[in-house]
Amino acid sequence: MANWQKPETLAIWLGIGLTVIVFLITSIILFTRVYIRRIMQEQSKRARLKLDYQKDLLQDSIRVQERERNRIAANLHDELISKLNILLLTLYSGDASPENTSNLLKESIGVARRISHDLSPPLLEETDLPELITDFVSPLQRVFKVQYHVSRYSDRPIDNETKLQLFRVIQEIISNIIRHAQAQTIDINIRISGQFISICISDDGIGLRAEKSKGLGHKNIELRVQLLKGKYRFRPAQPKGTQFTMHLPHSSK
Repeated sequence: MANWQKPETLAIWLGIGLTVIVFLITSIILFTRVYIRRIMQEQSKRARLKLDYQKDLLQDSIRVQERERNRIAANLHDELISKLNILLLTLYSGDASPENTSNLLKESIGVARRISHDLSPPLLEETDLPELITDFVSPLQRVFKVQYHVSRYSDRPIDNETKLQLFRVIQEIISNIIRHAQAQTIDINIRISGQFISICISDDGIGLRAEKSKGLGHKNIELRVQLLKGKYRFRPAQPKGTQFTMHLPHSSK
């Protein structure tokens, strides 16, 4: 009988085989546990980062709201109330002429209307997004060269909440251009299809500055785009200036 056929030899090889199998199974179990633990740690880390990000956005949202309140209060105090005080003093002094009184009242009404429009666009439900933007940018044509184009491939309505948030984003972008870009031309392009809404706004100004990109205006845009479940980015325009692009799903409620 050959040595390998002896019971002792077979028992030894069987023991070695079982040991190898047990070692492999143990190694697989340990590797699987380590792998699962690592995945759970990564998921926990991502969840913490997401939670921290949401907290930061909430704090930014509060700061944005306070900024808007302060801006509206300043407009009321510096423009509307000051004009009404001038009108009151003119009436008390007895020097008020019908023409001056009428002009002051018209200016006060204009300021009040503008502040009202800032708070809530007029006839939001009855007005579609392109018309809202037209009403907003029309006064700018006295100072800037505004090129505004809408490509519409669907009659699907835009719900009022989406319409309002998009309008606020466009307001913020153009306000930033007016305040910081030193631009002469503003290009606004909107594309509306049955599935998506795309917005592109560019200017020929001095370009996006890093410190401006971290401000409350940028956070305001980020919060609203997140509410719309969209995506956006800023990038240099050609030949100069800044380009803002935004894409979001077209949903009607």
